[in-house]
Amino acid sequence: MVLTRVRRADRTLGDRTGDGPVPPGEAADGSGTVARASTHPVTGAASEPLASGSAAPEKARRTNRRTNRRTIGLAVIIGSLAVASWPSAQLWLVLAGLSVGVAVGLPLTVADAPKLARKLVPVAIVLIALLSAWTAIARASGSGPMRDRTHDGGVLVTRAAADDIAHGRNPYADDFQRVLPTSWRLVMGTDGAKVGNPVRHHFPYLPAAAVVHVPFVAAADALGTTWDPRVLGWIAMVAALIVVARRPEPAWMRLGAILGVGGAFSIVYLAWGTNDLFAVSLVVLALCWADERPGLAGVTLAVALSAKVLLLVLVPPLALAVFAAGGVAALKRWWTLPAVLAATCAPLFLVNPAAFVDDTIWFNLGKAKPLMPTSGLGLAATYPGLFHGPLLGLVTLAGLALAVALPLWAVRRWRSVWTAGAAAGIALLGVLVPARTFQTNYLVLVAALLPLAWLAKADLDSRPSSGLSS
Repeated sequence: MVLTRVRRADRTLGDRTGDGPVPPGEAADGSGTVARASTHPVTGAASEPLASGSAAPEKARRTNRRTNRRTIGLAVIIGSLAVASWPSAQLWLVLAGLSVGVAVGLPLTVADAPKLARKLVPVAIVLIALLSAWTAIARASGSGPMRDRTHDGGVLVTRAAADDIAHGRNPYADDFQRVLPTSWRLVMGTDGAKVGNPVRHHFPYLPAAAVVHVPFVAAADALGTTWDPRVLGWIAMVAALIVVARRPEPAWMRLGAILGVGGAFSIVYLAWGTNDLFAVSLVVLALCWADERPGLAGVTLAVALSAKVLLLVLVPPLALAVFAAGGVAALKRWWTLPAVLAATCAPLFLVNPAAFVDDTIWFNLGKAKPLMPTSGLGLAATYPGLFHGPLLGLVTLAGLALAVALPLWAVRRWRSVWTAGAAAGIALLGVLVPARTFQTNYLVLVAALLPLAWLAKADLDSRPSSGLSS
């Protein structure tokens, strides 16, 4: 495998420098580039060594590269903090500024300090784990209205749906009024009008999103307590951070991916209880396991898609990346993805097809009754006077075309599952920006997926030949 050859080359380089193994893309001098032997393009015979006079220009180029990356990183951090601290900035802009600063600016700043970057990786994981756990506990146990402390779909309805399944009831035919507190009975759109919360009559996720909570709900009932789905979201996030940290890419690139998954959006909305972080953490785990454990990756991705149908934008580019690396045989190794979806969806669909389709398809397309009011960050909510009717329809079609075409183009150009993941972050914006209900918490998905571009770059730099994620 390509990964094996890269690791062997790293060990050799580390032995020569006396500094131990060097991760792919990290030279012993911290330049981020590993020197490769020059060979004849046809025979493979070693070519003549470079003239000694070229050492000085090469050293100057490395110095300039270090200075440029550090300068750009510091500029990104300063600019991002300025945006985040803008007095009139909305919450999403504050979180976006913080996310860009830590997931882009900080990795660039330490890119040419590999030892420091390697030390920051475990520090970042510990800080994210502790901060996210503390904020979630503090918010869940706060004294404010339940609406401010606990998300309706991600916590209350998901837990009730898991209880339904545990007791042989159909969550798609249930009325969740019993679990919605007074503060969640009504929801308000951008026009200020309040309507009954449509989630009362809809479980908007695929069955596996509730099935994974069934054992925990049952155990909590046996112990006389209440299960909180936020716990599983936190566990999934920490697992994703640890698995990424153990990968072979340069430490500064792994740090960028880690800070993307565990960034500001993730911490804030995990605390509230949305399932976005749970879903995107499973996506990251699936991409990490794509090469060595495609069966497990398929199961993981199936649960992620069940929790957040929006992540379907990942499937076409991921399938193309897998096919490009191993053909039909590689795709077949992902048989667990459709198998898990079929095994969890088929029974409840057969019991009540109309209710299943209404909740999982029409509700997510904004066609179910009662209708979720227009709200959030989308064009239809922020510029209702301009974006409506045929114009909004055209913009929506353009966004969908972008969401399909851009990731496929990116994967054809840079063949890596990490390219598929990062491009899916852009594709999500194509779907969300024209949407009537583009809620701020959906940016958890975007903010976690886009920094996977760091791993895509490392992947492509480390292997001139084809491969999946290694």
